[in-house]
Amino acid sequence: MSHSAGSDQETCVQVAVRVRPQNAREQIDMCCVCTSCMPDQPLIVLGKDKAFTYDFVFDTDSQQDGIYTACVEGLVNGCFDGFNATVLAYGQTGSGKTYTMGTGFDVAAISPDQQGVIPRAVRHIFTTIEDLRAAALQKGAPPPLFEVTAQFLELYNEEIIDLFDSNRDMSKNLRIHEDHNGSIYVTGATSHRVESEDDTLCCLKQGALSRSVGSTNMNAQSSRSHAIFTLNINQQRPCK
Repeated sequence: MSHSAGSDQETCVQVAVRVRPQNAREQIDMCCVCTSCMPDQPLIVLGKDKAFTYDFVFDTDSQQDGIYTACVEGLVNGCFDGFNATVLAYGQTGSGKTYTMGTGFDVAAISPDQQGVIPRAVRHIFTTIEDLRAAALQKGAPPPLFEVTAQFLELYNEEIIDLFDSNRDMSKNLRIHEDHNGSIYVTGATSHRVESEDDTLCCLKQGALSRSVGSTNMNAQSSRSHAIFTLNINQQRPCK
């Protein structure tokens, strides 16, 4: 994940490790847990003698809200100050990436305490927009104008697929470019303007249902691709 703005640390990238609980199959097979986390330290021990330090370490009892608060909340706040932010989930099949990020098919149906990073970030964004508008009105100033757009892309077999395209047309010739400021963008991809949390989650569910999935030994509904859900926030402050 990218580092939040305003931190006193020099690096712009931080790494968090989350250890998931054993699933039912692992418990039935009596698999042993080979990791342990040190209390109040970002340290994880593999086996008996291999220790690794990260920026954040979350043990099997970690909760979704705690991960969001520690790792992502500051990044979203920084977006309203003009900073870009990226959260990347990396791990093998069945390690819990989809659960942690909150990009499953039933994203709008799960309980609030089980929601992952993306649904929480969406709620955070639109709550902040309303708070900024209310604060401006309270001061007698024109409220800022916001436009939020969403893109959802999939990288599958070295092809870029637009998940907002119901036909999954691989001939759309989507291309990745870099502008003079170093920002990455994709030409030809569909962008949906979203007006609310519910609107955005609907787009997230629509794209999630279009993803390439398959069965593996670790996961009956494994995502067989990389997916990138992007929200662009455009903020304008009108003059009096």
